[in-house]
Amino acid sequence: MSLSALVLVAGCLSLAFAVPITPLGFERLPNGNTLIADCGAGGLHAAARALEVDSLGRLIWSYVGADVPFLHTARRLGNGNTLLATSDGHKVIEVSTAGATVWTDSSDLSYPNEAYRLDNGNTLITDRYNNQVVEVTPDLTVVWSYTNLLGPHNGNRLTNGNTLICDSDNDRVLEVDPEGSIVWQYAANLDWPRCAQRLANGNTLITDSYHNRVIEVTSSGTIVWSATNLPTPFAAQRLDNGNTLVSAGTQVVELSPSHSVVWRYPNTVPVVVETLMVLNPTSGCSLYAEIHRPAYAGSDNRVPGVILVPGGTGYGSSYDTTSLPDDLASDGFAFMHFDPSGRGKSTSYPENYDGYINQDGMHVCLSLLASKDYVDMSRLGIYSRGYGITMASGMIARYKDPQVKFLLDFEGPANRSQTCMDSGGFVPIPADSEAFWEQREAARFMKQVSCAYLRMQTAVDHDTTIKNNIDCIELIDSATAKAHGGGGISVWTRVNDATMNPANRAFTTSSPPAWIPEAQEPQDEVRALLYMHELAEKDLSAPVAETRAVVPVASLRAYPRPCRGVLELGLPLGTSARELRVHDVCGRLVRQTVVPAGRSSASLDLRGLPPAVYYVSVNGAGTVPVAVVR
Repeated sequence: MSLSALVLVAGCLSLAFAVPITPLGFERLPNGNTLIADCGAGGLHAAARALEVDSLGRLIWSYVGADVPFLHTARRLGNGNTLLATSDGHKVIEVSTAGATVWTDSSDLSYPNEAYRLDNGNTLITDRYNNQVVEVTPDLTVVWSYTNLLGPHNGNRLTNGNTLICDSDNDRVLEVDPEGSIVWQYAANLDWPRCAQRLANGNTLITDSYHNRVIEVTSSGTIVWSATNLPTPFAAQRLDNGNTLVSAGTQVVELSPSHSVVWRYPNTVPVVVETLMVLNPTSGCSLYAEIHRPAYAGSDNRVPGVILVPGGTGYGSSYDTTSLPDDLASDGFAFMHFDPSGRGKSTSYPENYDGYINQDGMHVCLSLLASKDYVDMSRLGIYSRGYGITMASGMIARYKDPQVKFLLDFEGPANRSQTCMDSGGFVPIPADSEAFWEQREAARFMKQVSCAYLRMQTAVDHDTTIKNNIDCIELIDSATAKAHGGGGISVWTRVNDATMNPANRAFTTSSPPAWIPEAQEPQDEVRALLYMHELAEKDLSAPVAETRAVVPVASLRAYPRPCRGVLELGLPLGTSARELRVHDVCGRLVRQTVVPAGRSSASLDLRGLPPAVYYVSVNGAGTVPVAVVR
């Protein structure tokens, strides 16, 4: 795949900051993945959640419900469900892999910080503010408790039937028998021990949080191993391979016995960044673009490719100062963000409202991404935000190659009434400028988008002038295949999670989809990552055999572009005279002439027009944008 005017400006390595976390609890699962309880104290991206990541740091599963404020610990159960202790929620819940709550204990708990499901089916809960560890049956009957504690953490049942407890505010670790007698304790120079694990050799691994260390002590109290100078460790787990998993500040790290870091999350893998300039053949603008990919991606390990379409009149280089590109790259994607013509670091002649010019430029960028030897062309996706859906849907409808597998859309508007300034939008072009709006209404293009389409929609749209999320309903109905009651040809459509809405369903304002609650909006990045993994890996097949009614790339040919004077036109033969029109970006007619019958070419004098982008159209042959320069 050849691309003109492609220049590699820079290539560099950077460490990714994948989903920012503040881990309080974790466990290495039998499948090699790591389950992490992120308490939600991570600043700008703060939101409590449970995350399961694989050995490469890719997000495999997450619970992002709004009902787990200050999540302390997460434990994977034998049935595949996950047990969550949410301290500020004052409860313990069991959730299924689909995110449904199947069991809850909120009876008289005050800041529970740990929960284990025992072999007998009961649940052992460390109830911090009530200064106790309790064992409760499935029907919430308390059958055992130990109360001689102050600010306890991490009560866990040992194989001998005793219970190991961090009596944190008393700076000691206790082992108590079923009758409540202390049979062992360690209290030598501890400062707020928070986690303790009895090892197979009889020693005990203790997280001594405020001394910034993890120690292994014998039953006689001798320290035989330690890791020091750790940034406020909260939990530690000795693994079967002899290494130790530790929460250290904003990371979970795996340490070898000699203290070498052999694994971490986030920053599990380095990210390679390529900065490029790509020519938009329609506008003549050089488009700034960056591709972020995991360092392991290559011709023998191809990864899905995703292109980000910025919202509004924004530009992709605004993401250079955020973690989003590296977040997606570290999660196993080759992720490109770019600046449309005249925006950000791209060159002049802005076409700010996502017409054919921007769609043509985006197509060149997508073609470049697809051409990389580390990209799996069968797993190409687009992630559009806000008004970027117009550019994304138009490009997919107008170009068959490279084939896009999925489109993920975050709250994009559907039509001119939602974007025209006359009706409360931001685009300052009248709604009756048909030549302008025919290129800029996503609902029109979505009927011709055959790839999978997933819409992310919160209960209150980011544009509060759009009531009842009618833009979401119009777009999902436009894309959903006719066999399912929609007006489109998409192989698969859905709004939000599968637990919220079924796939391939058309909706109405009286029977709308389920929306993401506003309290969960901070989880948008996690949701987007999960959706992209789902869409990239899902085996999608067309629900019905339909002919793709694509908006064609114009059969009208125009050159040179950009144009400094006379434009030469090539067009299909016509049996009758045809009108040749030139409109400016506001839809105003600025030139008009007639192409006689039987002609397959024409010349058009554009001298005298101010430098700008114009749209040249011939009825029956389509429309092409042309930049006039001096």
